[in-house]
Amino acid sequence: MWFGSIRTDILLGVIQEELDAFKAGDINAATFPRSLDSVTSEFPSLSNKERVELLRLVLTALTFHSEEKVELVVTAPNSFAIKSRTTLGAINEVLESAQKSIIMTGYSVSEYVSDFLDAVIAKSMKGIVVRLYINKVDNQDSLEKLLRYKSRFLQIYNYSNTEDKMSALHAKILSVDGRRTLISSANLSYHGMRGNIELGCLIESEKIGKQMDDLFQQLYKEKVFQRIFD
Repeated sequence: MWFGSIRTDILLGVIQEELDAFKAGDINAATFPRSLDSVTSEFPSLSNKERVELLRLVLTALTFHSEEKVELVVTAPNSFAIKSRTTLGAINEVLESAQKSIIMTGYSVSEYVSDFLDAVIAKSMKGIVVRLYINKVDNQDSLEKLLRYKSRFLQIYNYSNTEDKMSALHAKILSVDGRRTLISSANLSYHGMRGNIELGCLIESEKIGKQMDDLFQQLYKEKVFQRIFD
């Protein structure tokens, strides 16, 4: 029980049911009539305004609880017994789940992740918009196949700061459908996936997904990245 009270937990259950119905497209649940009746029954001394405010606070908490999730993602030697999601497994699973869009960055991309790159190409060929932000494309020999498949669905952006030769796109990001975002220290390479000790977070959040999209859109507008067309 959430609150140690059967009656209060029943109230919470009613609110959750109507919230689920509303998310599923049931417009009749938009005003949460059963929930308001249950709040009135449980807290008869509250004014109507106070009941609505209490319901709003509970709905906000339930929505945050169900939509915001963070998991630790780890690369470590095989001998390590760590109960967490692996970087290799997380990237595979997140890429496979993409239905609308993919944002991905690469500082160092090796032939070891050719399966990932093939998966990205396959997604773009299904009409999923892929935006790849790569550090100094000319130095990444493993990207030859990706460059051959670039299109309006597979967009490749180059970071190359001619004013500061030491600067780099060092972020390692994978964000899909504006909802699931992996932020990691791991490069797309053998050591990033298996050899090193790397840490990251897999975040399920539309807020973070939107911030990620907005960030890279702004960087492109400010010419930090140049899209490769030829």
